[in-house]
Amino acid sequence: LVYLNLADNTLMGTIHWGELGHHQKHLRRLMLQNNFFEGTVDYHLLAKTTVGVMALSNNAFSGHVDDTVRKLTSLEYLYLDGNKIVGSIPDGMSELSNLKALNLDENELYGILPQAIGQMTSLEYLSAKGNTLSGGLPASMKHMKGLKTLNLASNALSGRIGHLSDMAGLENVHLYQNSFSGPIDGSIFASLLNLEAIFLSSNSFTGRIPPEVVQVQKKLKGLYLSDNELDGIIPEGVCALYKLEDLYLDSNALEGTLPSCLGNLSSLKRFHVFKNQIHGNVPTGLLNLPHLIELGLEENDLRGGMDGQATCRAPKKGLSIWADCAELDGGCECCEKCCLDKDKNC
Repeated sequence: LVYLNLADNTLMGTIHWGELGHHQKHLRRLMLQNNFFEGTVDYHLLAKTTVGVMALSNNAFSGHVDDTVRKLTSLEYLYLDGNKIVGSIPDGMSELSNLKALNLDENELYGILPQAIGQMTSLEYLSAKGNTLSGGLPASMKHMKGLKTLNLASNALSGRIGHLSDMAGLENVHLYQNSFSGPIDGSIFASLLNLEAIFLSSNSFTGRIPPEVVQVQKKLKGLYLSDNELDGIIPEGVCALYKLEDLYLDSNALEGTLPSCLGNLSSLKRFHVFKNQIHGNVPTGLLNLPHLIELGLEENDLRGGMDGQATCRAPKKGLSIWADCAELDGGCECCEKCCLDKDKNC
């Protein structure tokens, strides 16, 4: 047996790992995802096979990932997401030098990331969101230059994220809902020229939006910096991100005016800048962007620029706008919802 695929059924019970380990030594693909299997996974028995793909996602497997996982030397793809696995990520995981994809999402993992995780230089996809991992990003991660997707969102990670600037292959970074802090290192944008989306919302980042953000203009589609402690102005370099579709800057302490050049972001779909200290007018042309579907402006000190917009005279179908209409000169007849300062649900 080389390929065993029982995925997407309603199978339940435990797996006889010994049967697989002792009698199916040529097994290369084990696909058990989206069932109701339970019990622990005996990695030391699976090590007797040559399994390269192991998909156990969305079951009820429990127990620890023990250190014998290091013996699965042929493993290239390991999917354990959506189970009830507990404990820490073992150091032995770092020895899986052929592993290209590792998904540990939505389990009950805790503890720190293995300090030697940077040895996994073949890894292209690493995801462990929705656990309670803590500590910082290990310095060894700078050696993971082939990693394309890093998703450690919704954990309890902390510290700085400067090591990302050495991971030149990164395309998608998801670090939202953690406790990372300090300034956002501009070298991240200067070095990660393949970056398509970076999610840093709901952390404790401080300081300004780095002007180096302009250097990822060729590919960046999503910049998510909401719910931090960022201050200063919105740099005009943001306007050079001509492929940008989502720009989330809300719930910070940004000040100054909205750059007039924002109306040149022709690919922009969603722009959220509410709950800041922005003043002045809404730039001419922002509301007329062809693909814009969401514009969040409320809880700032914006005073004008909405009443004369062409979109307000002829509202575009599918465009939702949130603003403090009573504070705007001429109001906002095209706003989806008008918010009052006292209305905390708006």
